[in-house]
Amino acid sequence: MKTAFGVDQLSRPDVIRNPYPYYDLLRDQSPLFGYRDFPPGTMPGVDEPKPSWVVLNFDDVAAVAWDHDSFSSRDSLQEESSAPSLMLVNHDRPEHTRLRKIASKVFQPASIKSLAPAVDALVSKSMDDFFVTDQPVDVMSDYCAMLPSRVMAFLFGMPDEMDRDVRNWATAFMLSANISPQERQAYNEEAMAFFAQHVRDHMDRIAKGEETPGPLLNAFIRTEVDGDRLSFDEIVRFCMTATVAGAETTSFYLGNLIAVFADFDEIWQGFVEDASQFDAIYKETLRFHGPPQRLFRVATRDITIGKADIKRGDWVACFFGAANYDPEAFPEPYEFRLNRKNANRHMSFGYGIHRCLGAPLAQLEAESTARMLRERYSQVERAGEAVWQDVSLLNHGLHSNPVIFRARE
Repeated sequence: MKTAFGVDQLSRPDVIRNPYPYYDLLRDQSPLFGYRDFPPGTMPGVDEPKPSWVVLNFDDVAAVAWDHDSFSSRDSLQEESSAPSLMLVNHDRPEHTRLRKIASKVFQPASIKSLAPAVDALVSKSMDDFFVTDQPVDVMSDYCAMLPSRVMAFLFGMPDEMDRDVRNWATAFMLSANISPQERQAYNEEAMAFFAQHVRDHMDRIAKGEETPGPLLNAFIRTEVDGDRLSFDEIVRFCMTATVAGAETTSFYLGNLIAVFADFDEIWQGFVEDASQFDAIYKETLRFHGPPQRLFRVATRDITIGKADIKRGDWVACFFGAANYDPEAFPEPYEFRLNRKNANRHMSFGYGIHRCLGAPLAQLEAESTARMLRERYSQVERAGEAVWQDVSLLNHGLHSNPVIFRARE
């Protein structure tokens, strides 16, 4: 059925705030051509986005994301930006295989698990710094904004006082800051310059046998697989990617998780009574309020997806957020259900060989946050309207999330 709403309107502020009903308006017609938007690290107002196909349904999104022979992950817009990061989601084989093999060793589960005490300490300090009991608190303005930045600063051996710099770099790179192109470019260039010098200084200290802070940066520098190590430039760009992308996406997820606790009292009370429910809460929040919405691919050959004949060279936008709300994959998608047997099929961490390597770190921050909320407070209440960000459809997350944390008696 035809509708007056088209893919060219997906970047409207009201759509960005709540895109899911609009995905539904287009779902039966997917794939559709004519969407224009920006990859991370690019410059709205300067760069010119490519017109692309919009893929919304779960099976079609999975098909595109899985078929790395027919769809390239190379992103020319991002590569030519003022902050050319090393995002594995923008690399093809064989280079992707090489880079992921090394990065997988850095992010192996045992290594991430060993970070738990440090993350717990940062969560506890951040709650002490930013939360006030029995009074309204906007968790997006401080805690959710700053905790991931503090974690990243620790992981990369940066001074504690640079957490605000990390936050500014992340919002600029991930397009969620409503700033001028000149400001965005300045932040991107500042971040690249910092990491280039920081990595060089770190490598020099390691060469001298000195102790160096920053467990993740140390791992990027030292990790070797089959005699292969990351180059200096690769380490710098990995630092840029992990810091800004990890900080921003996790910030939105933490806000969305706290919104679930505030808006669904039965979920919070169930978690208070049984901490083991968190795994289901975590997964369903990733489906219901997952931050990542879309990534671009480029067709390497003529191919048919659904009823669309996609030509070689066409850009394709995989809408993971829309796939998470496909009723064919997730019945009653607008209901928050802890008993979904397929909740772990959500696409908020991507799909196939490009699934997010940083997912265990994000989960560690979320688990620690939820556990300490449960230990400290009896209730999480809504204290005012939650306001969703409306700057970029790259992520679905809150701009403002006022809640009240009730003290335990």
